[in-house]
Amino acid sequence: MPKTSARQRITTQKLDHLGLVAGIIKELSLAERINAFLGPKATVTEKISVGDGVTAMILNGLGFSHRALYLLSRFFENKPLHRLIRPGIQPEFLNDDALGKCLDIIAESDPTSFFANLAFPIANQRKYRRRFARLDSTTFSLEGAYTKGGKTDQDAPELIKVTYGHSKKHRPDLKQIILSMVNSGDGGFPLWAEPLDGNASDKASFHQTISRVRAFQKAIGDHHDFHWVADSALYSKDQLLRASQGFTWVTRVPETIKEARELTELPSESIPWLEVNGGYKIHPVTSTYGGIEQRWLLVFSQEAFERENVTFEKQLQKEREAMRKAIWHLANQDFACEADARKRFVEIVKEFRFHEAPFSCTSTPKYGKRGRPNPKAQPIGTVVRVVESPIVEKTDVVANVRNTKGRFILATNDLDTASLPPEAILSEYKGLQKVERGFRFLKDPWFLLDKVFLKTPHRIAALTAVMALCLMVYTVGEYELRKKLAEGNTTLPNQLNKEIKNPTLRWLFQLLDGITVVSMHAGRKTETIIANINPLMQKIIRLFGSHAEEIYGL
Repeated sequence: MPKTSARQRITTQKLDHLGLVAGIIKELSLAERINAFLGPKATVTEKISVGDGVTAMILNGLGFSHRALYLLSRFFENKPLHRLIRPGIQPEFLNDDALGKCLDIIAESDPTSFFANLAFPIANQRKYRRRFARLDSTTFSLEGAYTKGGKTDQDAPELIKVTYGHSKKHRPDLKQIILSMVNSGDGGFPLWAEPLDGNASDKASFHQTISRVRAFQKAIGDHHDFHWVADSALYSKDQLLRASQGFTWVTRVPETIKEARELTELPSESIPWLEVNGGYKIHPVTSTYGGIEQRWLLVFSQEAFERENVTFEKQLQKEREAMRKAIWHLANQDFACEADARKRFVEIVKEFRFHEAPFSCTSTPKYGKRGRPNPKAQPIGTVVRVVESPIVEKTDVVANVRNTKGRFILATNDLDTASLPPEAILSEYKGLQKVERGFRFLKDPWFLLDKVFLKTPHRIAALTAVMALCLMVYTVGEYELRKKLAEGNTTLPNQLNKEIKNPTLRWLFQLLDGITVVSMHAGRKTETIIANINPLMQKIIRLFGSHAEEIYGL
């Protein structure tokens, strides 16, 4: 009988940073929560549950592997699944058919409800939520053809319509869906993820989302109403400002409203500004716009002013050059009389908002033949031509527009200045950046979920819930890490080897690259060690708690 070679008796599996991801998932009891919510429907096959499948998809999504979902089993071929998910699970169990069934089951349970029933209990138990909820939306481009329904029920109503709409990525050539998301707290914990039709409008969907969240809270016995923060799409007479809307909000006022435009155009020297942190100035006023008493906050940002003013100067130069060319062309046209020339001149000058020019014209004799006239020839009439004149700025108009640069107006129906002072209004509105940062994370090319290649709208809708769970796991990991670093007054090195207290989780993932599970087999006996863990890696792993320590053998 031939001897077994050393190569055959030693196997290696890549662990890298996936142990941190798996540790966070276990810390949140995510697989158990999923299976408990779905009940008997949680069984995908005899060998895996929906909790197993979703855990695998999160590991794949946060593995930054550039592997599509149908290649998931191949992604796990060299990974220690018994450590990452649970003992007994094999890569071949996680094939595309099994994962498709996972998505079908999530779709049947309503992806929005599925995610909310996981997120709200976690947020409440771990105290991630605060009284403010931030709402925003983004688009996800899709490629390929999409059929109605899912494999389980071809006659089921569509969850979402994959269609053309206003693309926030400026890709009108691609069909899309919209993802509406709500988060809360310092870490930006995602509470709600709702897939919408590709042509849904924020002006309508924002109010619908708020209504659905409030109805969901009532259904689960959560009586803590949010203060809702959103951009200007939320602010409208017909919806937000109805007396019966019943919730507290902080939002931006559209500049299209006359009262808002007049406020932003006020000369700076006439405004009693109050300086606040971050290079901002604020000026609170009261308003009864739409018949509702509310507080408005005029905000000025020096940084935004400088940025917007550069753009405005380019706009002025572009308009000036366009006006010069238009008058030059006009000056080469013949008119029968001064009235016709003046009329056409006024029509052209009216097209330009920021510049004007005085009208001037000349009259010259007109002869019957072309070329130089004979000295004895008599003119048959006169020709009027516009004279190119100097172009000047409309100083009042330019000044009014320049006053608006770096300014915007926030509004709230919370009239209690002690509970919500003006500085807090600005601070909470700036918190919308946490939602935008979450969208950037989901659209990262490494994440591979910006362009979706699934067969049905049902599965695409279900996948948005998995995407949101990926964001939840990442958000919790980064928030808890920074919290522990602050509490322990300790640091970790950044990319420039500078010690900091707020590293990104993505960077720490890179620092754990190369960690390997080495198994040595001798007959029926197997000995396993975790290789390539240096002291920095060990420090990082211990910051993530007992689940991560166990996965990495610490």
